[in-house]
Amino acid sequence: MERALFLDFGGTLVLARDGRTVVDGDGNPLLMPHVPEVLARMRPRFDTCFIVSNQARIGRGEIAEAEVRRRFAWLNERLGRPFTDWRLCPHQEEDACFCRKPKPGMFLDLAAGYGIDLAGSTHVGDAEKDRVAAAAAGVGTFVPAREFFGW
Repeated sequence: MERALFLDFGGTLVLARDGRTVVDGDGNPLLMPHVPEVLARMRPRFDTCFIVSNQARIGRGEIAEAEVRRRFAWLNERLGRPFTDWRLCPHQEEDACFCRKPKPGMFLDLAAGYGIDLAGSTHVGDAEKDRVAAAAAGVGTFVPAREFFGW
């Protein structure tokens, strides 16, 4: 079983305002402070690394899923390819799906697909729903993004 580092996207890895990713003139996300150096230092401590992200704007038709996935891929390249994979939830709160944080679906899906030891893994996020989802999935450690990245 492998130990994973799970990371939220908006507000954790990249800047978000009012539920939207802030992008530069080329449409690429703006990184939160210290992300490249902290991730470079911490990533080797884990076997795998994943993005787990609610993306309700997809379900509302405000952004294409392909564009969100392009941003994830861009971030992966920009940071030196630390991410093994990623999951996103395009649903709304009222859809009551199993993947939307605070539900554990994205974590459980990745764990099943990659043989992850959830109890030995860590999730970093910026919201209470991140903590609750990690706990519901059995992820052993939750670290607030502000502590992990030293904001």
